Amino acid sequence: MDAIKQYMQPKWWLIVVGAIFTIFALLTYIDGEGAAETAWGDDYTANDVFYEKAWGANVLMIAIIALVSGFLIEGRALSIIAMTIGGVNILSFILVYLAAGDLEYGFLDPSNAAPPMVIAVGLFLSGYL
Repeated sequence: MDAIKQYMQPKWWLIVVGAIFTIFALLTYIDGEGAAETAWGDDYTANDVFYEKAWGANVLMIAIIALVSGFLIEGRALSIIAMTIGGVNILSFILVYLAAGDLEYGFLDPSNAAPPMVIAVGLFLSGYL
């Protein structure tokens, strides 16, 4: 168990996850058309571009909170915030998956959804352990 805990430090998980999610959120916002095409295919609309950019902006808020928390919070509170951010991301993935139903939303394809879900689970576990 000590070997696992060595790699599951909430401080570094929050900083790394915050940095990664910040980069991807900014890329989604900057390239809303590309994100909409990935999500909805070639026949995306201006509304689809808006929603992808809005999604990127929402992810950016959580990413910055994770990043700042990793640098400024210590002790038990750090574990709690890591579990909260990881848990909220997991919940968000589940709710989006349920809401999408049979829309064939491209970001719910396992190749797109699995990496951020694994990262969110890792962040949650880092706070738990």
